[in-house]
Amino acid sequence: MIRAVLALLPPRSRGRIVAHLALTLLSVVLRALSAVLLVPLVAALFSSEPADAWRWTGWLVVAVVGGWAADWLVARIAFGLGFDVLQRGQRDLAEQVNRIRLTWFDGDNTATARQAIAAIGPELVGLFVYLATPMLAAILLPVAIAVALMPISLPLGLAALAGVPVLLGAFWLAGRLSRAADRAADEANSALTERVLEFARTQQALRAARRVEPERSHVGAALDAQHGATMRLLAMQVPGQLVFSLASQLALVLLAGVTVWLSVRGDIAAPEAVALIAVIARYLEPFTALAGIAAGMEGSLAMLRRVRTVLEAPVTASGSATLPGVEAAAAANAPESGSAGTFGGADAVAAGAPVAPDLAPPRVELRGVRFGYGEGSEPVLDGLDLVFEPGSTTAIVGPSGSGKSTILTLIAGLHQPIDGTVEIAGVDAAQLDAGVRRALSTVVFQQPYLFDASVRENVLVGDPDADASRLEAAAALARVDGIVERLPDGWGSRVGEAGSALSGGERQRVSIARALLKPAPVLLVDEATSALDTENEAAVAAALSGDPIPRTRVIVAHRLSSIRAADRVVFIDDGRVVEQGSYDELLAAGGRFAEFHAQQHAAAGWRIGG
Repeated sequence: MIRAVLALLPPRSRGRIVAHLALTLLSVVLRALSAVLLVPLVAALFSSEPADAWRWTGWLVVAVVGGWAADWLVARIAFGLGFDVLQRGQRDLAEQVNRIRLTWFDGDNTATARQAIAAIGPELVGLFVYLATPMLAAILLPVAIAVALMPISLPLGLAALAGVPVLLGAFWLAGRLSRAADRAADEANSALTERVLEFARTQQALRAARRVEPERSHVGAALDAQHGATMRLLAMQVPGQLVFSLASQLALVLLAGVTVWLSVRGDIAAPEAVALIAVIARYLEPFTALAGIAAGMEGSLAMLRRVRTVLEAPVTASGSATLPGVEAAAAANAPESGSAGTFGGADAVAAGAPVAPDLAPPRVELRGVRFGYGEGSEPVLDGLDLVFEPGSTTAIVGPSGSGKSTILTLIAGLHQPIDGTVEIAGVDAAQLDAGVRRALSTVVFQQPYLFDASVRENVLVGDPDADASRLEAAAALARVDGIVERLPDGWGSRVGEAGSALSGGERQRVSIARALLKPAPVLLVDEATSALDTENEAAVAAALSGDPIPRTRVIVAHRLSSIRAADRVVFIDDGRVVEQGSYDELLAAGGRFAEFHAQQHAAAGWRIGG
């Protein structure tokens, strides 16, 4: 826990940590003194000179007021540290998510990342005030009271000091008994949350399949797992609580017995013995408080484990190399740290800094590339060699699963090859600065994602600084202007979550306008027309062919309309190049592409009879 918290603190907070520890220690010492001062105060009251009690009362007031002042300063510093953790945690997590390898985001890790980001809030702000400070004080106060008792009664002080490791050991054992069950319950709750979200998002498919009852879906299994984990947690907590309660009662009996024994022997007077009983109760109080914050502490540990998992996730390597004309453009357009872009700083960074429009389209070359999704998986690409000439348009075709889309993700820098290199303008892409790398390419995905914002904001993700003329030009190319005219609020119309207020073809047009607005020198298109009707297919094809910015274009093609417009066609199968050449050359060769072409023509003539 300590290491995870320190990792989230900025370097400037280390001084605050030292001040927090010092003041917490001072507060503990003063509270111990205020407890032990009851003994001479009570003894003075029952002495022959009861007025001497005023002197001890004065010292008691000084200790109590000093403790209050120390506690107030500790709380202020603790809140400051909490906000430091919050600020650093939010920024670090946002930046880390932007760097993590996409292959890391499986179902479990995606849930962990979502929960870690959601936890960066009030829980982290109160981490020091409501957990760290009370826990530290609860551990140190019994030790301080035991030490303060020694000048009054050495045997009692030694007995109290010996009781500290026993009680802390009982607390540790109680926590150990329930910790595994706590983690199982936390994992079950996380799984249930994810399944409930999935259940809500897939209602259309579930209702169509008549599987709307929760018990007949993954939600039912998650509910059963969560119920079982909760029952195990309760079953494991009871023995732990019994162990700790037994240790506390034994400590009380032991210390009270020592006090009575000392009183019977005449080592201490009866009034002092009564006061010592009150001190013993104060000695045991922190252990009770420690047991009270145990549940919150375990929850915070689980939260910090998730945050740490995200912060330690494997990231995409980044070098420091640049390309002529790209470095200045990337630096000029990159958002300042903490500044808000179209959807906040993180989204602006993710969109990538736009490159100068007059940058020459580069040569892109894949050399001996091998890549697979996940450790131990079969490679999708194995020893692939492929060149895309500057300013050319290349169509990649092939059967499903042949590695077409993977080639685009490698060129875009979304993944990195296991072996081999991806070179852009003669420079290994792995050696490029991350900002320069993102600035080089713009992508049209097969399944575009739109933010729950206005049409204008979604298009401006491509270049948040684009002026109105560039925005309208990109919209006209992608025929988004027609969509804007139809919508009631025009450019300000919200598209809904994931673009749900638009049709599939309209979402694709908005995503193409977004890609065209970013004047990157490499344009990557992933089967943008495969699921579109004839009208939208024509709009997309016209947008891509009418783009005035010189680019090296790579299009994963499914429809013949996209293939015919290409300068070169590459047929991929099983992660390797089977054949390549111009459209007419490959048709004349009568190979795999000709077979694919014939199948497309036959499919285009299919009709449903009735």
